[in-house]
Amino acid sequence: MRPIVIVLIVVALGAAGLTAFLASRFLTDLQQQQQQQAAPEQTITGVEEVLVAGRDIGPGEVLTDNDLRWEQWPKAAVDQRFVVKSAAGDDPLAGFRDTMARRSIMLGEPMTTAAIIKRGDASVTSAVLAPGMRSVTIEVSARSGAAGLILPGDRVDIMLITNARDLAGVPETVGRDSLSRFAAEAILRDVKVIAINQLLAKEPGTGPGINSQTVTLEVTSENAQKILVASQIGTLVLSLRGWARNEEAAEADAKAPVYVTDRETSRVLDELMQGDLESGIFEMPVAEEMSEELPVARPVMTVKSVRINRGGAVSVQSLGQ
Repeated sequence: MRPIVIVLIVVALGAAGLTAFLASRFLTDLQQQQQQQAAPEQTITGVEEVLVAGRDIGPGEVLTDNDLRWEQWPKAAVDQRFVVKSAAGDDPLAGFRDTMARRSIMLGEPMTTAAIIKRGDASVTSAVLAPGMRSVTIEVSARSGAAGLILPGDRVDIMLITNARDLAGVPETVGRDSLSRFAAEAILRDVKVIAINQLLAKEPGTGPGINSQTVTLEVTSENAQKILVASQIGTLVLSLRGWARNEEAAEADAKAPVYVTDRETSRVLDELMQGDLESGIFEMPVAEEMSEELPVARPVMTVKSVRINRGGAVSVQSLGQ
């Protein structure tokens, strides 16, 4: 037999075998798909339907049935505080109708009775306060309220700005070289904001801040008294704190001064009040009556020394004619 004929026979047999394999594989896959479609749907076991929030809910918002939904959770993850549909009775949503959110509730968060209050039981503001805490409200402006960027839930430091000399009744002639006039004092740190104006939460789609006129803070009874007294002493300014916390920030916070005065802020002011900063005294030129051929104006300058402070390095320079 010629070699070319043998090669053609081998190629033909290989092609036939490959075709038979592919056809068998296709028929097997098709049969498995038909069996799966024909098999009855199996009920997923090991899960429970849990009542969760159907949207983001802010503090003080009144709940309706449309705000809630059922979601499947693994039985192992179901807490005893959750509302489970199989054990909630004929009307499982009855306990949540005509209620208000005590705090912010996120989309998909399981609903619990601790997250809501019945309307009329208590005001929402008193419900969001931590046990033993009080609320106190202060008036703010764009300058004293961080340009409206402070929102409910943020934490702030409360600064008191005072005119110390006037407050203490110290005359201008007394203690000029030792007493400051203006001072900024941190009277409270890390205070929680619970409301801006009458909002317990920022309304969605209203921009990054709130045009605030009042800020309500959560404080102890003693600190509430301090804030009320401080508001009569001087101007209160709120300083927004960052959410991120670490050991370095905590150490820096612990070392921060309780108060800062005007003399600590301005070196020039401190030098002036000590009388160490001198300046030359110049007399303005006086026009003398001279002949029209030779008009002359002679300036008179008193010799003085000038003390110059360049970044803390003090030097004395003499000035003369």
